[in-house]
Amino acid sequence: MKVLTRTDLEAVQIPRKKPITGARAIAEAVKIADVDVIAAYPIRPYTGVMNALAEMIANGEFAAEIIVADSEHSQFEIAKHASAVGARTFVGSSGVGLLYAAEAIAVTAMDQLPVVALAGCRALDDPGNFGMEWNDTLFFRDSGWLVSWAKDPQEALDMTLVAYRVAEDRRVMLPHFIVVDGATITHIAAPVDTPPKEDVTEFLPPYRPHYPLDPAQGPVTKAQHIAPSLIGPEQRKHVDVAMKRSRDVIAEAWRDYADYVRRTYDPFIETFHMDDAEIALVTMGAYTVNALHAVKEVRRDGIKAGVVRLRYFRPFPAWDLEKVLSGVGGIGVLDFSYSFGSPDSAGVVFNEVRAAMYGNPKPALDFLFLGGREPKPADFVKALKVLHKYVRTGDTPEGKRVFWLTLRGEDV
Repeated sequence: MKVLTRTDLEAVQIPRKKPITGARAIAEAVKIADVDVIAAYPIRPYTGVMNALAEMIANGEFAAEIIVADSEHSQFEIAKHASAVGARTFVGSSGVGLLYAAEAIAVTAMDQLPVVALAGCRALDDPGNFGMEWNDTLFFRDSGWLVSWAKDPQEALDMTLVAYRVAEDRRVMLPHFIVVDGATITHIAAPVDTPPKEDVTEFLPPYRPHYPLDPAQGPVTKAQHIAPSLIGPEQRKHVDVAMKRSRDVIAEAWRDYADYVRRTYDPFIETFHMDDAEIALVTMGAYTVNALHAVKEVRRDGIKAGVVRLRYFRPFPAWDLEKVLSGVGGIGVLDFSYSFGSPDSAGVVFNEVRAAMYGNPKPALDFLFLGGREPKPADFVKALKVLHKYVRTGDTPEGKRVFWLTLRGEDV
């Protein structure tokens, strides 16, 4: 009988998976990251995260200050100011709660404060909509926040840990949204491997702020009132350069993360069945699995389809996307966003994809899933068949490029 050495044991990936919700998975990541200050104000699905963190702190699992705010605006202000004085922070919200915090969210990016926040996608009201849409997060797409989009609870945990590494890097210093589709990830349990803190500590050491508001560190000013003629453009250029630099930092962080947790991800996009694909669906988030099932179904009918999932929305992986889609004859975007009055009255993600493909344009259709109504598997299959016909014949129903697939009435 062979006696396993320590090296042998370290080479074996011991299962540590247990079924937890996406909300709990993110809370576990915040604990492992040893966050200093947590800002809390209840709104689903962030309520599940803040409750889990409060329980962990009460049970002595880790030490952090959890501050209950009086609104979403105050909540993001707390995280912003705590970050400015040198704390590692966490905050979150969704839907109209995110929009109520818009002022603080915008300023956090302009001040280059590495706050990490959960955005639990939820439809913007009215009427009191708890369904899932992407527009609450995409409201801030141009504000200077990094944005990664998880597809399941496991990735939500991993993305949270990597977000701190990237956001706090001296080359970046930008706030970071971890985006999860509300309910479909946050409220549903799935097997999650939670790495021990000691496996991650070297990857994510305690935060050492570069320019904290601390008299002991010397004079520093943040969020000062300025004349635009003095530093206004330069301040924005700093954010622009940081966003450009983040691409290399993100790729480096995911490579390093794989060394510590032995779980590997492609940094910016994930592909399925793309080796021989003639058409492709592009999407983000939890419904990637639905798209994959639809692809498997139509492949049985001889339609060579694939799926491309965006893991980051900011920085947008334009080069990667153009490369992976270079060989397909047509693109369909599964889009839980809208941009009323935009070109073709399409969704935000569709227009971003088209812009990314400007140098190598492809026939493209947009399939919208809006208002929080749950799509059916048949909707994804229909999208593939409409796209396949469009590529073969150049025809679509009524000559449209944009389709609202979950309407009860007529799509005009």
